Amino acid sequence: MSDQTTKVRAAVVGLGWPGIQHLKGYIADPRSEVVAVCDLDKGHARSVAKEYKVSRVYTDHLKMLENDDIDAVSVCLPNFLHAPISMDVLNAGKHVLCEKPPARSAQEALAMAEAAHQNGRTLMYALVQRFDGSTQRLKQLVRAGELGEIYFGKAGYVRRRGIPVGKEGWFVDKERSGGGALIDIGVHALDCVWWLMNSPRPVEVMGTSYAHFKHLVPDDIRYDVDDATFAQIRFENGATIILETTWALNLPGDNYIKVAGTKAGATLSPFTLYTEEDGRELDKPLDAPSINGFDEEVKHFVECIVDGTEPISSAQQGIMLMQMLDGIYESAQKGRSVPIADLSVATG
Repeated sequence: MSDQTTKVRAAVVGLGWPGIQHLKGYIADPRSEVVAVCDLDKGHARSVAKEYKVSRVYTDHLKMLENDDIDAVSVCLPNFLHAPISMDVLNAGKHVLCEKPPARSAQEALAMAEAAHQNGRTLMYALVQRFDGSTQRLKQLVRAGELGEIYFGKAGYVRRRGIPVGKEGWFVDKERSGGGALIDIGVHALDCVWWLMNSPRPVEVMGTSYAHFKHLVPDDIRYDVDDATFAQIRFENGATIILETTWALNLPGDNYIKVAGTKAGATLSPFTLYTEEDGRELDKPLDAPSINGFDEEVKHFVECIVDGTEPISSAQQGIMLMQMLDGIYESAQKGRSVPIADLSVATG
C-alpha cells in the first residue's frame, strides 16, 4: 500500500466459526478494519455485523466486490468454493486470505496463484498452526541452526471419533470437499511439520486410505471420502515425512508434530528439544508465548499487504501442499508410490 497511514479495509466472506476468527483478527490489528461481511444467511450476517459493528452486509460476494473501498477479503467457505470465490476477489483487484485447505486440488491452487500474480495481489493461506506460539518458537530454533539439517518429520492428527458432516453433508462429499480426513485435518499436521522442515520440494509419495466408518454418518448423506489416511513423503533434499490422519480410528486420539535433525530433534507436545550435552542425551523443556494463532495469521496477512512482502504461507507453497495431498490420494488409489512433478506459477 502506498499510504501506510491508511488502514487495510477488509471484508469476510463466510461467517462460520473460522470467518468469525478472521473478523476478530482484523479488529485486533490497529492497521486494519472490517468494512463488510458476506454470508448467504442474511439474518446471521446481520447479527454478526451488529455484534462487531460492521456497517455493510451482503449475501452476494460479487455485489460486495464492486466496492472500491475494500482492499482485502478473507474467504472462509467450504472447500469447493475456495478457488472460484478467491479468483473472483483477486480479479476484482483485492488481496485474499483463504482458509485451509488451499483448494480441492493442485490445479485449482495453481489457477488461484496465477490469478494473484496476474493481478499483482497477495494470496495467503490461513494455515493457522504455523502461527501457534510453540511452532513459531521452534521455527526460530530451526532458523538458528539448533537442530542442524532436518531430515525427518512425523506428524499426526488422529481422532478416535470425529467425522464432520457440515451443511448438506459437504464435508463427506468428495466432489465438494476434495477428500476426507486427509484434506480436512491432515492438511494442518502435514503443513506444520513441512514448514518446520523449511518446506522442501516433494518428489515422491506413498499413501493408503481407508473408509470403514460410514455407519457413523446418517444414511441419507453421501459418503465417499477417507476417514483414515497414512502416508510417507520423500523430498528433493532427501528428507522424509510420515503422516497419520484420521476422523475415526480404533485407537486413542492424538495430535503431534515431531522433527529430527543432525544436531537435535524436537516435539511440539510436549514442547521439548532432544539433544546431547557432554556425550549424554538431554531433554530440554522449551517455553513459548501464549498467543492467538488466528490473530497472528491475520496480523501477518495485513503486514504483507502494508509492506508488500510475500506471506510465509504463500501461493506457491499452497500449490506444493496440494500436490502432496493429491499425490497421497493418487497413490492410495493406484496402490503404489507416485512421483510429484515440479509445478509453479509462470512469472514471465
